[in-house]
Order: sequence, then C-alpha cells, then structure tokens
Amino acid sequence: MKINEKLAQERCDNNEITIEITPFDTLFFRDGKPFSRGEESWADGMFPPSPSVIYGALRSAYFGHHIDKLKLADGDFDPTKNLKITGTCLKSLKDGFFYLPLPMDCVKKDNNVVLLSPETVNLKSNYKLDELFKSDEPVKTISNGLIDDEQFVGYLSGDIKEFIIMTTEDYLVKEPKVGIGRKNQTHTAANTMLYRVSMQRMKEISIIVSFEGLEDLPQVGLMKLGGEGKAVYYRQIDKTNIQPDISITKKFKLVLTTPAIFDSGWLPYWIDSENNYTGEFNGLELKLTSAIVGKPLSIGGFDLKAHKPKPMRKAVPSGSVYYFEIINGNSEKVIQSFQQKAISDNEKNAREGYGIVHVGGIS
Repeated sequence: MKINEKLAQERCDNNEITIEITPFDTLFFRDGKPFSRGEESWADGMFPPSPSVIYGALRSAYFGHHIDKLKLADGDFDPTKNLKITGTCLKSLKDGFFYLPLPMDCVKKDNNVVLLSPETVNLKSNYKLDELFKSDEPVKTISNGLIDDEQFVGYLSGDIKEFIIMTTEDYLVKEPKVGIGRKNQTHTAANTMLYRVSMQRMKEISIIVSFEGLEDLPQVGLMKLGGEGKAVYYRQIDKTNIQPDISITKKFKLVLTTPAIFDSGWLPYWIDSENNYTGEFNGLELKLTSAIVGKPLSIGGFDLKAHKPKPMRKAVPSGSVYYFEIINGNSEKVIQSFQQKAISDNEKNAREGYGIVHVGGIS
C-alpha cells in the first residue's frame, strides 16, 4: 500500500481540533526565492502561509507548554509525531464567512467570475489529456482569488456557476520593512547589507487550522508564527465542516485547497502518464481527463536543528483542479478516499497538510 493511500483510509480521530489564529502585528511568510543579506536585498512574502509553517508553529507551541518533553522531539517517542493538519482556510471578521482558494476553473469573463468547463478535443500536440479548457470569449485567470464557504459548497455540488469573490489583497496591508545587517564584532552597520522585507498586516481576517494527533495543547494561548517568530493569539473554535451534497456518476473533480507536493511535479505518483493517464488509488481505477494547474510554488524553510536551509521543493498551488473519470469503482468510494484528505505523495508532506482536496461533482 502506498503511503498516501494509507492516509486516505484513515478516519478523522475524535480529537480533531480547530483553532483560530489572530496576529497582534505584521507577519512575514517567505516565498521560495533565495534571500541572503549582502546577496539579495529584497525578500518577498506569500499568503496564506504554507502548511509546513503552521505545522511547525503548532509543534513549537506544544513544546513551549511542555518543555520537559522537548528532548523527545524528532525521536521515536516524539509526542507530536502523530500531528496531522486536516484543513486550513481564512475567516473574515467582517461577515463571518470562511474563505478558501478560488478553484482555477473559475475565470473572469467581462465583469463576472464564471465556471469554465473542459471540452473534448482532438489536437495533434504534446497535450495528451482528453479534454481541454477553452472559451469562445476572452477570459482571464484570477490571481490570489478567495471564495466563501457557501459559494464553495455550491461550486462543488454544481449548483452555482457564477461567483462573487474576494482576493487576498482585500485583507492585507503591505508594510515593507527596511533594515541593515550589522558587524558581529562592533555591532555597527555593515556595507552592502541593506535589505527590505515585505511584511504584511492581516486586516479583519484570521487563519483557521484543523488538526488532530496533538494532545494537551491549551485551548487558548500564544504561539510564534512566520519570519521573526512574531506572537499570535489562538483559540479553539467549533470545527469547520464543508460537506456538500455531491452527486457523482462517472466523473468528478478534485480541488486543491492547500498546495500539493508530488514527486513527479504536477502529477500524483499513482497516475501513469504512459498508460493514457490512468491509475489505481485505494481500490479505485481512475482516468485523468483534464487538469488546470497553476505555476509551481517554491517551498523552502529553515531547519533549526541542523542550522541550515531546508531543501527547496516544488509544489502545485492551491486552487488547482484535476478532472477524473471512474473506470472501476463508485461515488461512495471516491468520497471516502478523497474528501478533505491530503494526497501529496510523501506521508510527511501529507501530514503537514500539503495536498488537501475537496471532491466536486461535474454537471
């Protein structure tokens, strides 16, 4: 059994917890571009933070309350080894809606945001899938789009085909920070060490995280998050549960609500590109018929234990959509195998929350 098939068969434990994270100050979540003072002078940020950033913050918060167990970190008896992120989203403090990444098959046509459906094509090209996204009228992709949970449920069920959306820029205020490196010996400014960091202030929005496998974390507290380890406030809230009434016959789609990391780039390991893009997952025989995938994200980080940057990884961005046809199996099995499960190839990445998907019907 492959590792993410094992995760797909696991049911949510009864100890699933959902917390709301609210910052006190600006935050900075680095993108994957290199940034070393003296070499590069401008560090860009990303939002929302990658799942591994939140995963690390949760572990640090736990050990902050259980200092006596810190010596067990990363060992066989690590009390956080079963931690698994099961969902993330944003919450508007204006209207109370939860917001998820806008699926990439939703595009801007004139002044409206509409659902674009793939169509069967017969092309002589290196495009090998059966269906292609196209429109008879000009359309534009939408960067950093957000869709509220009610519309997202309508999108997944196929009941809504036109949407009113927001973007992350509607909830962020950029506050660039300029600094300069100092000499270790004299603590005076060093030459060629001027730098600028793109700090962001969250405006009337909070981060929602659901997870399981982490016991004895206080229901209310503080944790460090993002660059510079700034303090944020968290509190436990009721679970957010997006379970639309989906009708699946022979076709369905998977929508990434967090970035996914696949060993082969944009394609999960169990899909065979040499065999007409078919594959077997958790007893289901499926065929990938179409996909709309955004530009890859570079995911990095810093290993505090090894005191060096983590290896850079490429991730499929959230909002990417994969369309499938069921060759052998049924809709109940599809829901059981995929709904709000992480499908990244590597078990560690999946537990960190990379590759969480929602199942959508195709009308």
